[in-house]
Parts: sequence; structure tokens; C-alpha cells
Amino acid sequence: MIDVDEYRNMILSANHLPNADGRYTFYYDETNNVRKLHLTADGMNIRRPESFVLGGIVHRGSPSTIDLAPLRASLHLQPNVKEIKLKHLGQGDFLQLLTSAKVETFLKWVTEQGFLVHYQVTDLLYWSIVDIVDSILAEAREPQLYMAHMLLKDGLYSVLRDDVDGTAEFLGRYDYPDVGRERRPAFVAELLELVESREDMLEHFAFYMLKGLLQMARKLTSLPYLEDETPNVLIEGFGEFFRNRLCLFKYSRHILDDEKVIEAYLEARPFTEKGAPLRHFRFANSQTEPGIQISDPLAGLLGKLFSHINRTPLDDLEVELEALSAQQRRSLALLARLVDASTDECPGFAQHIIADEDRRRASLLLEGDILRYGV
Repeated sequence: MIDVDEYRNMILSANHLPNADGRYTFYYDETNNVRKLHLTADGMNIRRPESFVLGGIVHRGSPSTIDLAPLRASLHLQPNVKEIKLKHLGQGDFLQLLTSAKVETFLKWVTEQGFLVHYQVTDLLYWSIVDIVDSILAEAREPQLYMAHMLLKDGLYSVLRDDVDGTAEFLGRYDYPDVGRERRPAFVAELLELVESREDMLEHFAFYMLKGLLQMARKLTSLPYLEDETPNVLIEGFGEFFRNRLCLFKYSRHILDDEKVIEAYLEARPFTEKGAPLRHFRFANSQTEPGIQISDPLAGLLGKLFSHINRTPLDDLEVELEALSAQQRRSLALLARLVDASTDECPGFAQHIIADEDRRRASLLLEGDILRYGV
């Protein structure tokens, strides 16, 4: 059983999230759910995992009727199209999608209906490797280093994402995350050597902080999160991301797309509130649940956005932003305003498990001048 308040209070104690006690209705879909991410003899089972996004629309109050007929008509969908998908709005990567007038039509409709957007984005590789930093910090017990934990994680990730295949091969040789005590010295030594060989990828301060952390790790006798783990399994499943949202917004109603694996995960871990059962969510078929249908293109579009951000340096994004067509700018401005209005309502509507560098890249596209673009 999961005590909702116990889990929720841990989140609230570390974050200022006004309106988290509000009563909303959340609709969910997801994109880039790889089920499991693990190391193989050839690298990873998913060679280039995209950003996982769990999200969709949210509105104030109890569930209400959503009429999709006007939207379907404006998108010129054929009667045999049973549900709205991202592919019906456009094709290609994020920038290509922004060229589609149907993306603009869709985002305008979502905005005019008064819907907000919620999402949790997770960079799967980042999520897989941050335990290295957390293990060292937990064992070293140096309070001043905790203040720099995001800088350290960002630096390590910047080094390791430069060569995903090489990173997978390196981790696989140590059965990561089950490195164990015997192989720990060799693992740390090789990682330190790798960081030193890519010094030019990091700012001076970030490099020396990360180098110092790994030098400190050589003297430790244990790395707690890298021992007695399942070998070669980076991500076992995505159930905890659903748990996070359901616990944080316990006063709301949650309508989730049919997903047997997640349903089994939640059934095995029933929620309780003050000792009493709490069932504030249900699963539904997307063909009969309009809110989930709207959530599909939104989650998909956000997945494309964060995947593009992940592989495009900040300088290149600035060049791309300058070169956007009028159509692309209108669609991007609509998305940016939707995210902005949503996080104004509650910052917890948008949660990021990504590197700080990628947050800066996201800010470039979703804040600033683009918000002022006329639509």
C-alpha cells in the first residue's frame, strides 16, 4: 500500500507548488514508453531512447463533457478516423510538425476550450545515470556538495551523452547498475579517465567539481545505489511516474489511457489516505474518452519537442528559432502560451527529469520573445 500523504509531503516539502490542493480533472496519454530500458551485448535495447512524456490536458473541477465534433470538422478528419492522433496533425520531427496548419488549429482549439496542459518529461539516459552522482554524495556525506548536485549530474550527463553507444558499452562491462564492491574501483577510475579526456566539453568550474567528486569516490568503500541491483536494467518500468502524479494531485480526478502494465502496477500498490482506501483515478478507452484523445497529440508534440531539445545544442536552437517561418512561429507561440498559462496555474503541472542544460534549451523555445509573438 502507498500512503498518499507520506509520499506527497516529500514532494511538497522540496517544492513550492501552489494550487497542488486544487480540484482538477487530468487526462493522460504517453509517448516514447519503451516499457523497459536495459543494456545488451550491442549497447541498449533502444539504441537512442527518446524523451518519455506522460501528460495531456487538465481542467478545473469535475470531469465534464468534451465535444470533439467541431475540432474534427476543423481538422477535416474523415469519418473512418476513430480517434485523433498526432499523425493526423502532421508528420516528421518537431520543427516539421510546426509547419502544419493543423497543429496550429489544434492548439488554438485546446486554448479556446480553456484547457491547460500537464506533463512529466523524463530523459531516460539522464534518469539512468544520475545514481552515480547520488551514490557518491550519499556515501561521502559532504553537505556542501549536495548544493551542487544538479551541476554534477549535468556535467556527468554532458560527458556521457556525447557518445551514447560508448556509454552503453562502458556501463555494460560493469553490469550497471550492479557495479558491486569489487569492480567499484575500476568503474570509478575508468569514469574519471573518461571525464578527463572530455574536459573541453564542460565549463572550467563544472569540470573540476565533477573531477573532484570522482577523485573522492576512489576513496569510498561503497557506492550504495550501485550495489545489489538488477544487472543491466536501467529502467524497469514507468509505474512510479504515474504514482507521482496521482499522489501529488490527490484532490483531483485522473483519467488514464488503458495500459495493462500500469493498471497492474497500481492495483498491486493501492493508495490509502489516513488509513482509508483512495481511488481517485480510472482507466478508459481512448476511443470513447475525448479527453484522452486530446492528450495524445499533446503528449506526442511535447515528446517531439523535448527529444529535439535533447539533441540540439543551444547555439543551434538559437539559429533555428531565428529561421522559423510565420506558420512555425504561430504554432510554437501557441504551445508556449499554453505551457506558460498551465505553470502559472500550478508549477507542478510541468515536471522535468532532464539535465539543467536541456531546461535552458526548453526555456529558449517556450519563453521570452516567442511568447510575445502575435497569433
